[in-house]
Amino acid sequence: MGAAQEMAKRQKKAAGNAEVMERVLPVLLVSVPSEATGRLGSRAQLHREQEVLGSLTAAGSLQVLSLAPGGRGGCGCCLDGPFRQFVWEDSHNSGTPTDKPRLLALSENYELLIYEFNLKDGRCDATVLYSYSEETLQKLIGDQNVSISLLSLRILSFHSNRSLLFINKCIVLHIIFPERNADIRVLSCFTLPLPAQTVDRIIDTQLCRGILFVLSSLGWIYIFDIVDGRHVAHVDLALHQEDMCNEQPQEPSTISSFTSLKVSQDLDVIVIVSSSNTAVALNLNLYFRQHPGHLLCERTLEDIPIEGPKGIDEDDPVNSEYNMKLTKFSFQVDRSWKAQLSSLNETIKNSRLEDYCCAPWFQDILHLESTESGDHRTCVPSWSFILQNVMHSQYNFPQKGPSKTVDPGRSWKRMRISEQEEPFELTCVSVTGFTALFTWAVERTGCTIALWDLETQGMQYFSLGKRCIPVDSSGSQQLCLVLTENGLSLVLFGLTQEEFLNRLMIHGSASTVDSLCHLNGWGRCSIPIHALEAGIENRQLDTVDFFLKSKENLLNPSSKSSVPDQFDHFPSHLYLKHVEELTPALDLLCSAIRENDSETQSKHFSEQLLNLTLSFLNKQIKELFIHNEELDEHLQKGVNIFTSYINELRTFLIKFPWKLTDAVDEYDVKENVPKVKESNIWEELSVEEVIADAILNNKIPEAQTFFRINSHSAQRLEELIKIGLDLVFDSLKKNNIKEASELLKNMGFNVKDQLLKICFYTTDKNIRDFLVDILKEKKYFSEKDKGTVEFVHQVEKFYSGSFQENMQIQSFPRYWIREQDFFKHKSVLDSFLNYDHKDKDKLNKQGHKIVLNWAHWWHRLTQESILLPRISPEEYKSYSPEALWRYLTARHDWVSIILWIGEFQTQNSYASLQQNKWPPLTTDVMDQNTCCNNYMRNAILDKLARNGIFLTSELEDFELFLLRLNRIGGVMQDSLPVQNYKSKEGWDFHSHFILYCLEYSLQHLLYVYLDYYKLSPPNCPFLEKKELHEAHPWFEFLVQCRQVSSNLTDPKLIFQASLANAQILIPSNQASISSMLLEGHTLLALATTMYAPGGVSQVVQNEENENCLKKVDPQLLKMALTPYPKLKTALFPQYTAPTVLPSDITLYHLIQSLLPFDPSRLFGWQSANTLAIGDAVSQLPHFSSPDLVNKYAIVERLNFAYYLHHGRPSFAFGTFLVQELTKSKTPKQLIQQVGNEAYVLGLSSFHIPSIGASCVCFLELLGLDSLKLRVDMKVANIILSYKCRNEDAQYNFIRESLAEKLSKLAVGEKATTEELLILLEEAIWNNIQQQEVKRLSSESSSQWALVVQFCRLHDMKLSTSYLRECAKANDWLQFIVHSQLHNYHPEEVKSLLQYFSPVLQDHLRLAFENLPSVSNSRMDSDQVCNKFPQELQRKKEKTDFFEILLQCSEVPNSWCWLLAEAVEQQAPILSVLASCLQDASAIPCLCVWIITSVEHSVAVEAMGHIQGTIEDHTWDLEDLSVIWRTLLTRQKSKTLIRGFQLFFKDSPLLLMMEMYELCMFFKNYKEAEAKLLEFQKSLETKIMAFSLNILHGLCPDVAEALPIQMLISSYKKGKGVYLSPAWGFNTCPF
Repeated sequence: MGAAQEMAKRQKKAAGNAEVMERVLPVLLVSVPSEATGRLGSRAQLHREQEVLGSLTAAGSLQVLSLAPGGRGGCGCCLDGPFRQFVWEDSHNSGTPTDKPRLLALSENYELLIYEFNLKDGRCDATVLYSYSEETLQKLIGDQNVSISLLSLRILSFHSNRSLLFINKCIVLHIIFPERNADIRVLSCFTLPLPAQTVDRIIDTQLCRGILFVLSSLGWIYIFDIVDGRHVAHVDLALHQEDMCNEQPQEPSTISSFTSLKVSQDLDVIVIVSSSNTAVALNLNLYFRQHPGHLLCERTLEDIPIEGPKGIDEDDPVNSEYNMKLTKFSFQVDRSWKAQLSSLNETIKNSRLEDYCCAPWFQDILHLESTESGDHRTCVPSWSFILQNVMHSQYNFPQKGPSKTVDPGRSWKRMRISEQEEPFELTCVSVTGFTALFTWAVERTGCTIALWDLETQGMQYFSLGKRCIPVDSSGSQQLCLVLTENGLSLVLFGLTQEEFLNRLMIHGSASTVDSLCHLNGWGRCSIPIHALEAGIENRQLDTVDFFLKSKENLLNPSSKSSVPDQFDHFPSHLYLKHVEELTPALDLLCSAIRENDSETQSKHFSEQLLNLTLSFLNKQIKELFIHNEELDEHLQKGVNIFTSYINELRTFLIKFPWKLTDAVDEYDVKENVPKVKESNIWEELSVEEVIADAILNNKIPEAQTFFRINSHSAQRLEELIKIGLDLVFDSLKKNNIKEASELLKNMGFNVKDQLLKICFYTTDKNIRDFLVDILKEKKYFSEKDKGTVEFVHQVEKFYSGSFQENMQIQSFPRYWIREQDFFKHKSVLDSFLNYDHKDKDKLNKQGHKIVLNWAHWWHRLTQESILLPRISPEEYKSYSPEALWRYLTARHDWVSIILWIGEFQTQNSYASLQQNKWPPLTTDVMDQNTCCNNYMRNAILDKLARNGIFLTSELEDFELFLLRLNRIGGVMQDSLPVQNYKSKEGWDFHSHFILYCLEYSLQHLLYVYLDYYKLSPPNCPFLEKKELHEAHPWFEFLVQCRQVSSNLTDPKLIFQASLANAQILIPSNQASISSMLLEGHTLLALATTMYAPGGVSQVVQNEENENCLKKVDPQLLKMALTPYPKLKTALFPQYTAPTVLPSDITLYHLIQSLLPFDPSRLFGWQSANTLAIGDAVSQLPHFSSPDLVNKYAIVERLNFAYYLHHGRPSFAFGTFLVQELTKSKTPKQLIQQVGNEAYVLGLSSFHIPSIGASCVCFLELLGLDSLKLRVDMKVANIILSYKCRNEDAQYNFIRESLAEKLSKLAVGEKATTEELLILLEEAIWNNIQQQEVKRLSSESSSQWALVVQFCRLHDMKLSTSYLRECAKANDWLQFIVHSQLHNYHPEEVKSLLQYFSPVLQDHLRLAFENLPSVSNSRMDSDQVCNKFPQELQRKKEKTDFFEILLQCSEVPNSWCWLLAEAVEQQAPILSVLASCLQDASAIPCLCVWIITSVEHSVAVEAMGHIQGTIEDHTWDLEDLSVIWRTLLTRQKSKTLIRGFQLFFKDSPLLLMMEMYELCMFFKNYKEAEAKLLEFQKSLETKIMAFSLNILHGLCPDVAEALPIQMLISSYKKGKGVYLSPAWGFNTCPF
């Protein structure tokens, strides 16, 4: 029974561990740029104490990377090598400085080098301290009487300036490196007693705590004491195969060779990796107990002589402590607290070992090194404590002894890997007594980390990706460190984020947790209550504040989303759970406040703690009520909990009335309750009647007393109010609004709010409609509420038959509170959704209810989507285009879509808006609301594209745009609908398509395209872009060839085409005749010269002013023409004078016999030296000779700053392109940085014009604005001149002082900018005085423009010095001109009016009254300054009235031009002025006056018949007729009357319109009759014919259908008169 229970416990424990192992958490510790990690090799090694790591690359170089916080982007250095191995120095016990880490590196030629690194100030500088060659090491070994040749070398350790070397796989050499001037010394040297056949079969070694483990490929592990080379033990790996066969006899025993080993720091477990990528773990304690014969060294304490260490005095405590370890006594020599703690620690460890009844196998090796050595006072990385604080429990494994690592009797464990994740390179990173950590590389997924639990045999994998680098770290902690693209990360197994942060908070600090969360992009963590308790105990208010802030979002646990968005999906019971979890912390805070309040010295701390706690509680309640109109049961409980704490803490507030200790709750006593007067009456009534009477008569307390005497639940106010609300609902069902209002008012409710709530939340249609009528009458509804009610009525009308009350819904409770009404709403929805919608008749007959509150939260699109299926197409126009387009496309209503698109294509014309049957449509509506399938969507977009209408998304993606064009006919068609196309870069379609062809090398398509549209540089400047020619040489050749075909008589074009062809053949150099000759294209060069200007002769003449492209060196041409001797003779004939004979002997023959001159090897550069041999120097030696430069010159790499200093901006730009920009991965940032450096350089050398000009030119070459630099340099020079003129100080001192200020100006220091502005103002005033210019004038104002520009460029408030002087001098004209010219802010200008005289102040204030208060901000002013002058000019022309009048006198037909301007400017006054000009016609003036006087919609309708532009239209009687009808239809008769009064004041039609107005608007039929009679008389005058023509033109049907006598007789008989609709009349009696 006991065994079964033990087995069950073990299985449960294993399952728990398996669950823990499923959790993996990567934590970013240090951010490192990806560029720095990209330079490292496949693995890296971290220094134990310093923030630095090293890595060997595949090429053998050693990359060292600094992780210090001060480093700029992970700085590092590269040691070229090549190296075999390197080891960081472990110097925590040595006297060497720990701020400069050192490493020992082994080169390929067995040279040992010690490097020291300086990591201060973010640097990583390497220095070689010592280097020892192979010969030096052999000499050291030879001095120990060991004669060998160095075949192999491995560094075992590098500790405290000492190193252990493993030489030739059998010799251990212990050396100490020199300090100061000492030489390298050998501490010991011995040969390991290995079997003879084993030496050549050693494949891996590891040194751990003074014990050397050697792995042999023969299947043995040999263990040696590193002090004297003693053979301590050995392990037979063949026993593993026997153990596996015994465990699983059915599996075949496959013996594979082992490749590497790894030993745990406690020497308990060893892991061996095989060549088949499997691993075996061996418990050494169990192994040596099972095979004691393999443990070769056993000693007892009695056999060991007691002697002190060498060099230590016998009386020294260190000697006593050393000797006490060799005795059986437990006396402690060192009595310090640290020694006592160490002793206790050792005692606990020993007691654990005794509990497991087994001593460690290495107990007889007395000099064994400790796993936790020495003094750790050295500096450690700033992030390393994170590892120390959490690693001791990161895997959640319980502390267990060595024997529990595996099952009893089982010393071998084998790691099994699933087949699909079979690695090809397995590496063991670290081993502990409980786990082993592995890495392997998989081709598909990259590097993977695996954690093997040695107890449960569980495996957990974590994939790192292909760009991650495992990092090895020394020490006893099992750290899983990796370098990712983001930086150095720690992978934690068995921990969640919350657990990790909680433990870090306990062992670390709140600030560390916060910074770590920020680095990893986590939300604010939840702090454990232990940290709060410690913070209160230590009176750390910041910890308390941090704790409370971490608990603020109770409504929303996720810190990445806002409360309002998440609360709708956040269950209230979880909120209550979070509140209950918070109560222990609140209890702790209340207890601390109570305890500290009682002590006088702690009062202040108690008040601060009280303030923090109350602020937190009040904020929680406030947030809850902000986001919730009503509280459910769970939320109410949470509020009650918070309220109880607030009530308790309020007693500690200052001057709060303390509660009496002897106060008794009134509800606890029932006796002595007075009897109410109404008891006799109420005893005969029901409970509802009693409550109704009490509420209506304001006797609620009496009713509570009555119910309390009768022990009824209504004695509680909540119950009584609940019944009262039921009574309100009953009153409303009886339509008794007065009683319901009285009940609500007397219960303390807001009657208006409650009636609105009942109306919006009730499902009773009768009550809802009744309340709607009441609330409408009292005007309680807002506009939105009215729209909601109207919408619900429409829905019920469209979707319901005769409405019948659903009895099932009536059976629910009658409360309208939202939470209580939820189930009723759900039932209504279910009753609708559960119908079979196929049975439409049954569905339509069934009445449906919609609660007003539902519709209240539906946005307009949802409401319209509900109504659209039930309305007729004639009503579509009144709905939003988004909802309608979504509705039609979702139903694939192709006919309606086509009709709408057809109207959309013509909606930009001036057609009558009343004739439109569809709402306005835009491409954005179609792009975002199309719900049809792809086939119909493409059909719609194709139809739009054929008319030149494209979606914005397709216009922004050129490939999608080309696909759309391809569907409608391709890019080459007669009428390509892309006339208005503009890309983001400002290119037209042709330019963009050309660039597209260049990017994808579509040469043939581009040639055909250019031919089709006949594009050439004159009509397409994009073809001439030099950067395109340089990037694509074939493109330049194509353009030049097409130009040749267009003009065959111009030889220059053929010459340029030939050069372009040569550029393709010679892409590395600029194409020229010389480059053709140098590349061996002689015939091509000669053919090209045929078409060069001037021919071959001018090319050979090589004049200085000739074009470099066609110039050629005659010698070069002669050499190139060597294969063509006749051609060479023709071009270069040999002319020899007949009187001059060739010399028989030369000067070189004369000095041939002289020593030490040898003409055959000297003067080879002289053409007259016929004795020179072929290998002689061909040119005169000089200091720029390449050979001399390579051998002796000191070459300095000059950057762009050097050339800027020397005034050479083009060289600076070229140097920057080649050296920096082409190698940069972030060119934009680099250009901005270099621009800033050039700006600073220009300011520092402002007094040197050449440097300033070069910096300005350099900025322009970079594409940056140089205005700021030019202005600042000019300002600096003005100030310098002023200071030198007015001060006696030396020029250099003033200049250096000013340069220092300018350097601060460059970094944006506000104080310096203001100081420079003051100096500049003084200098400007001084310049004006020196130039004897009037102080306030246009000339002086122009000098102040520099001050304004300086203020704008440095984001300062504009200088008001000049304006203030203008105001003081009452020069209002200069004041206004200067402020307007420089766009001063109106408020700044108004503030200066106080300096004017009182009279001018009043005038200017009146003038500035209509100025907008915030019309021209600084930003607006800058934008205005940056506009093109043409745009400003056009804007001025459009708004300057007087300029229009002046310009009209200069144009022909000035009255027509003035009418066009009146239409464009919408200025009716211009049409009146146009009628006053000579030869002006009144009818066009009248038409334009009316069109510009009415609203825009009326004008558009009146001009809908006009084709073409309105400005160019010629107005006639037909236009006036249409305008007449439109205005009368829109009842705009007053505008017509006013127009005729202006232009046709004697027209009879004026009487007709007055009659119309009297009838339609004033109903004054008597006066109307008089107007008709007057109209009749006017027709008999001489103007009758003209008026009749106008009348017939306007409305012929009226002229024929309305004889005057008929009108009069009809009126007299009392009949109705019918006027034509064209006049705007309806049938009306008069």
